[in-house]
Amino acid sequence: MCYFIKLRRIFVKTTREVKRIEGMARSPIFAMMSESLKGVRTIRCNGKMNYFFNKFEDIQTAHTKAAFAFTVCSRWFAFNLDIISFVFTSVASFSAVLFHDRGWLDIQPSVLGLALTLLIQISTTNFPWIVRQSAEVTNQMVSVERLHEFQELPSEAPFKLDRDKEVDENWPVSPSIIVRDLTVRYRSSLPVCLDGLSFAVGAGERLGVVGRTGSGKSSLVQSLLRLLEAEKGFIEVDGIDVRSLGLHRLRTAVAVIPQHPVLFSGYTVRDNLDPFTKFEDDTIWDALKSVQMFDAIKALPLQLDAAVAREGSNFSVGQRQLLCLARAVLLRNNIIVLDEPSANVDSKTDQLLQKTLREKFSQATIISVAHRLDTIIDYDKVLVLGDGKMIEFGSPSALLSKEDGHFLSLVNSTGDEMARSLFKRARDHDRQAANEGE
Repeated sequence: MCYFIKLRRIFVKTTREVKRIEGMARSPIFAMMSESLKGVRTIRCNGKMNYFFNKFEDIQTAHTKAAFAFTVCSRWFAFNLDIISFVFTSVASFSAVLFHDRGWLDIQPSVLGLALTLLIQISTTNFPWIVRQSAEVTNQMVSVERLHEFQELPSEAPFKLDRDKEVDENWPVSPSIIVRDLTVRYRSSLPVCLDGLSFAVGAGERLGVVGRTGSGKSSLVQSLLRLLEAEKGFIEVDGIDVRSLGLHRLRTAVAVIPQHPVLFSGYTVRDNLDPFTKFEDDTIWDALKSVQMFDAIKALPLQLDAAVAREGSNFSVGQRQLLCLARAVLLRNNIIVLDEPSANVDSKTDQLLQKTLREKFSQATIISVAHRLDTIIDYDKVLVLGDGKMIEFGSPSALLSKEDGHFLSLVNSTGDEMARSLFKRARDHDRQAANEGE
């Protein structure tokens, strides 16, 4: 029994860690399979089949090593159990013969035979099976550990609060946004992604947010929607701190057009545009007309009742982007957030997006995270971020007038011809704003 206990202790400690490694090595296989299937056309067009094949082979090899190590440990444990059972059964058999031959304890042969039969069954079948199963239960508890880790993750803020009833139904009526000393980080162990950020956007103004990769542009959007909670500072919308509102009240007041457009597969076009059936068909068709998707949906066999394929694959990326814009047109929110909406579309679709925003959301406050400077050069204000801090803030023409300015360097890096076009559009916007002011 002592040796059994020692053997099991060694086996459980080893296989538990090997099982944990095997579980971690299994996830990349599924992730890469999914990514490769989604991008199979791009992979084939660029002739990168061998690259992905070799990459998958490396991932599969890493998983196989862990899986084989677990199998080897299990066989080692089973082999040792069999040896112990064999030795124990042999000793018991010889002892039974010896006891009967010597007449010790006056044990009847039938009793010895029954005891020996039960002993063989226990030592060779039952006991090793019990030990293996107890060890297997311990190893499978690794999955429970991982579920427990997810269960212990801190939850989001409350979905609804009593304060929501006190807020105007049409909030925000005057969609001004004030960000004051905002400090945010993704996890407590990570460095801050926004560091003491402060700026203000008036109601109805359009703000373009630019900066290098990792400067904190998307983090600002996530902070506005409270996907990331502020460590310090606050964000006020129409004079109300967003932290005092429930997530439902806050997020329904903001329309978001993401970088990667989201369509829900298995549902119809109508369900994707109007999931809560608040609008009539005529209103939905009007929204589709405003984003130039009327003809595309009309050409479908079932039109608004046409099913959306998995991840919207029966629509192009640009069409998906326009459908997301149609969803925002239906909601008529006073705050519109665009998280790099032109990153995956051509310039024509981008121009259509900007035109629709100007026509349908002329009174709304718009925050646009952009890589293409031509999409925000005629905005009211531009916020330049770097390492989570505000580098520059002001109108495009004011920032372009700064010598050695960061925004000026971004414009100049687009090339001479594009830079001249951007300068001209910034001046034209100032001239137009001045005329409207008069």
